[in-house]
Amino acid sequence: MVNQKIISNILKPLVISGVYKDETVALKGIVADYMQRRIETYVSVIKKMESKYGKDFVAVSKKIKKKATIEVEDDWMEWKAAIVMSQAWHQALKKLLNNAA
Repeated sequence: MVNQKIISNILKPLVISGVYKDETVALKGIVADYMQRRIETYVSVIKKMESKYGKDFVAVSKKIKKKATIEVEDDWMEWKAAIVMSQAWHQALKKLLNNAA
C-alpha cells in the first residue's frame, strides 16, 4: 500500500523545482490533469461516433432499436460506455476541484 512518505517523495522534486507551490497543489494538479485526459479520451470517442453516424447518441439509439447489426451494436456499446465514463470523470473532476485544498 502506498503511504504518505512515498507520495511525498514522489511530489517533493516538483515542489523543490518550483513547478508546484506545495505537495497538496502538486497532487491535485497531477490528478486533475489525469482526469482531464481521461475525459478528453472519452469525448473523442463520442465525437467520432457522432461523426460516423451523423447524429447524437439518443437519435442513433432510437433509429437502431431492434434492427442493429453486430457492428452497430458494438459501436453503440462503445459510445454508451464513453458517455457514461465521460460523465463519471467530469463528476470526479468537479468534486476534486471543489473539495481539494
